[in-house]
Amino acid sequence: MKNTPLLSTRLALLFLFTAVFSHAYPASSNDTIDQSFNWKSVDKRYIHLPVKTGAAKVWMTIRVDNNHQYEFQVELASETPDFYATIETGKWTGKSLTLTAEKVPANSRWLELVKTSNEQSDEGIVYTEKYRPQFHFSPRRGWTNDPNGLVYYKGTYHLFFQHNPYGTSWGNMTWGHAISKDLFHWKEMGDAVYPDDNGTVYSGSAVVDWKNTSGLQSKPIKDNRGIITNPPLVAFYTSQGPELRKGGPITQSMVYSLDEGITWLKYSGNPIIPHIISGNRDPKVFWYEDLSEPNVGHWVMALYMDQEDYALFSSKNLINWEKACDIKETGGSECPDMFRLPVDGNKEKSRWVFWGANGRYWIGSFDGKTFKKENGPYVSLLGRQPGGTDNDYAAQTYSDIPAKDGRRIQLSWMALGKYPNMPFNQQFSVPRELSLRTTTDGIRLFIEPVKEIENLRTSKSIKVNGVLSGKDCPLKSLQDELMDMTVEFDINEKKIDKDTSSVGLNIQGMRIVYDINRKLLNIAGVETLLTPLNGKIKLRLILDRMSMELYANNGIVSFAKCFVPGENSIPIIFGSKDAASFNINAYKLKTVWGK
Repeated sequence: MKNTPLLSTRLALLFLFTAVFSHAYPASSNDTIDQSFNWKSVDKRYIHLPVKTGAAKVWMTIRVDNNHQYEFQVELASETPDFYATIETGKWTGKSLTLTAEKVPANSRWLELVKTSNEQSDEGIVYTEKYRPQFHFSPRRGWTNDPNGLVYYKGTYHLFFQHNPYGTSWGNMTWGHAISKDLFHWKEMGDAVYPDDNGTVYSGSAVVDWKNTSGLQSKPIKDNRGIITNPPLVAFYTSQGPELRKGGPITQSMVYSLDEGITWLKYSGNPIIPHIISGNRDPKVFWYEDLSEPNVGHWVMALYMDQEDYALFSSKNLINWEKACDIKETGGSECPDMFRLPVDGNKEKSRWVFWGANGRYWIGSFDGKTFKKENGPYVSLLGRQPGGTDNDYAAQTYSDIPAKDGRRIQLSWMALGKYPNMPFNQQFSVPRELSLRTTTDGIRLFIEPVKEIENLRTSKSIKVNGVLSGKDCPLKSLQDELMDMTVEFDINEKKIDKDTSSVGLNIQGMRIVYDINRKLLNIAGVETLLTPLNGKIKLRLILDRMSMELYANNGIVSFAKCFVPGENSIPIIFGSKDAASFNINAYKLKTVWGK
């Protein structure tokens, strides 16, 4: 990785700043010392801290005009950094700012390495890294996990995400923020919600308060139809008090925006829901409206409680909440989602879906107070690996998608990925559309990539077809790291061996095998039943530099997995001789980070 230049001379650094030390350096370099970095008058947008992955973590506090802001842990580089972590300082222009690092090695040079600028760090190389996903969202720098606060407003998709701005491992949870017009080209806006005395910032959701039920918009403007044109955007998250050095219990908090989601203000009455039990967290808020009484409704919050249990709360104003019901023994845990979907596109046959972070879901009914489980739990995201870990986790759906669009759009954390020596860590799935459809086994949830992915196609359709020969067949025309590929196997029942017949693919070292007789699909060691549709098995694969997503039979099965790419990997199709013919329809895709 290219090293970022240091300031030319110590004199230039001292001209801008004054480094203040709590006492003189001790004789031994094994000793530690508290060191402070003072900026007398902030006149740049950013401070860039030198980070060395694997270095000892130290606590750092930020004070502005001598008022405590927040604290975090950072692997502070004593010498040449691996990358720079950015603190946005423009909001403190003209004020004094002090960074204090506690118990750093006495011989550390981090003070000399700190930089300030009006640009983000590493501007020349960001998004060009060797292991950067090319159309899946990943953070500019630092760690990410759960998607949070997914909300659409005035043509913009807002994506908030669990973010450690100061390192590539989990910790320092804040809400990062990115926006997009098309769900693929994302612009990071800087971190939106920081820790405070209530705790670090865990997962949650966001809504548009169209009716200003919260009263947070003190100057509502109405059009000639009486519709508020400047409603507040309101987001809910868990304040994880135990993550602080002197933290309190886990509670639920709220922030809001009065400028269309650009800046976010902490609600002065936080927390809005006190600690209830154990790990109560991850509030998902939505507006419930009885279809028989348009424009009459209330707010609902789904909240994870403990083990496999959740609860629902109701509110008229987003601020005062009352418990409505429990939802116990769901088979899921953490990060709830809850939404109504039409069955087979028929809104009069709508059902409610209750969702947990591990992709288990229930289909049922909801009257605004009580959710009644009727069928489930079913497995949707086939991400669970041997040993019980999940590749595809904590998925959430967008609120406030316009009625004329009508889609239920979801993003998921593609967990467990490895990104060797990168200044960022983890990625999200492609955006997906959810639907309920009737199958021979009953109503089930289907998951497919959103149609906007087609805008990334750079080639005409690449078609390959043939009959399986019993030998491996390399697909050299499909040797590309970015692909949208559909593979359809048309099974020949007259030619299959009743004991051993199978068909499959090998892509980026991942083996995908369908056992025809057992009707069992094995994707890189994860198995699921899959019934042919009209004698065919259809697999859609979305390939990025660091990941593969697979959607089988129009999305009745979905799977996601990250990998470290090998060199010159050629896809291979294989299968028992004459057991099936195959048709492949593929498109090469382009990066979203192009100049």
